[in-house]
Amino acid sequence: MTDAQITINHDGTGSVTVDGETTTIAASGAAEARQEATARIAKRAAELGRPLPATATENGRAWPLLIGTDGAVTARTQDDAAAARPSTVSAPSVEIPDAQADLDVTRSRPVTGQPAPSWEQPATDPIISEVPGAQDDLEATRPRVIATEPPAAPRHSAPASQIPSPAIDQGSPVDELHTFREVQSDVHSSMAPTQQNESRHASVVDPPAAADAVDADPRWADISQQPATHGLRGTLNGVGLRLAPTDEELAERRESLRQEIAREEEARRADEQLAQEEAARETRRAIRERAAAEKDRAERAIIQTPFEEPKKVIIANHKGGQGKTTVTYGIGATAGRIRGGDVIAWDANETQGNLGFRAKKAPTARSVVDLLEEAADDFTTVEGSKRSTLARFTRSQGDNLFTVLASDESRDRQDLVDADAFEKVHEILGRFYSLILIDTGNNHRVSHFKAALEAADQLVIPVSAGADGAHAAEAMLDSFESLGHSDLVEGAVVLLNDSATRRGDATGIAAKFEQRVRAIIPIPFDPALDSGDEIDFDTLQPSTRAAFQEATAAIAHSLAKRN
Repeated sequence: MTDAQITINHDGTGSVTVDGETTTIAASGAAEARQEATARIAKRAAELGRPLPATATENGRAWPLLIGTDGAVTARTQDDAAAARPSTVSAPSVEIPDAQADLDVTRSRPVTGQPAPSWEQPATDPIISEVPGAQDDLEATRPRVIATEPPAAPRHSAPASQIPSPAIDQGSPVDELHTFREVQSDVHSSMAPTQQNESRHASVVDPPAAADAVDADPRWADISQQPATHGLRGTLNGVGLRLAPTDEELAERRESLRQEIAREEEARRADEQLAQEEAARETRRAIRERAAAEKDRAERAIIQTPFEEPKKVIIANHKGGQGKTTVTYGIGATAGRIRGGDVIAWDANETQGNLGFRAKKAPTARSVVDLLEEAADDFTTVEGSKRSTLARFTRSQGDNLFTVLASDESRDRQDLVDADAFEKVHEILGRFYSLILIDTGNNHRVSHFKAALEAADQLVIPVSAGADGAHAAEAMLDSFESLGHSDLVEGAVVLLNDSATRRGDATGIAAKFEQRVRAIIPIPFDPALDSGDEIDFDTLQPSTRAAFQEATAAIAHSLAKRN
């Protein structure tokens, strides 16, 4: 008859095979798993009306047992176990040297690093059969034999519920067997004094070295108990046996697991490093975002500075094509949105300017000339000085919250705006707006430009990429200084307009002005400004809007000092 098979793992899992039917065990510990396995086989023994032979395998060792109908467990001798096993193996008959030695070694060798299980009887029963092969191991490893009571006729043992838990100590086979005996008080108390001293001496050993990564890994317990797959034992296992691996195969498994643990540790460290780098990036990003938010709050607060009287800002450069109109619109939209209105941009070009063309259109194309011809006299009386009167000649820019006063589309009519006309318009605009942006032309000798220069509180100088624009701006600054406007030059804000087609030396251009003006701010290239069409401020790139905000804040800061 084939033995019932019991397999117990250290974590309380295992299996029971009776009559070819295998059921699994999932207990809270090895001791509870032994009790459950014994109970299952005892139940089958009761059904058959006779004890059942069983082989318990735990931690790489095997115990031949006899389990009674009442759950009593009796250890069988080697001869009993051999008689219970099938006499043949369903494989070709071949003589394999040392096969029996392999089998004997497999039964008696414990797996290093696992606690020794206890399938022996509890301390209340002094008649206990020896674990097969244990006495031979003891003889081979010690000069003396630890004697026990000679075995008597087998009798039923205590119920399975009294089976003790596995011992705690780890070490050699001698230490494990000694641990089994220590938990049996009746056997221990029956030892002679000399034997007791030897037993105590056997338990006093050097403390074990710290477990390496393999022993600490929970996978090792399962890996070390897997049947042999290499060599002779692997061949025998292939025909139905379950032989434990050799020391060499265990060493290979240990090394393989060690390398896997090392790879996992390396991957864990890499993931940890990646997480740390990501956290550092998030920290740097958060720092940048906080700095940007603080800068935004500071700039907005400066731009919102209330002025005690209207401030006039002229945008000027002797050379055309430097971006005066786009800069005027960008500053007007930025100041209007942040200040909540109270801003007007005036195209004071001596010829036909294009601020009105780039700005949002109005139902009627009225200009500064129409204002002078049709309504200038209205503003000479209190009754006529109404913002609604002025609104008939200006163009609201919607969400940008500023207004445009365009130049006339006729060059001949625009010539009507001389120095006196400039003073008249300037005075009217100052009644209703606290910030007046004046987009000038290229001829600084005309009378209305000189009038604008005299009225200016702040100078803004757009310079595009290329040496010619920078040279023209330098000449203009020299001219202003000669005319007694050094204060405007020193407080000027230079805006470096990037270009998609012209590549200049921005650093070199900035170096020409850094010792002469208050601030130099780059304005990045933006296709929405380069098209020449009506400007939609919302379509500008964030970097462009941020640059205009920085420029507007620099202008407001300079104006605040003149407040």
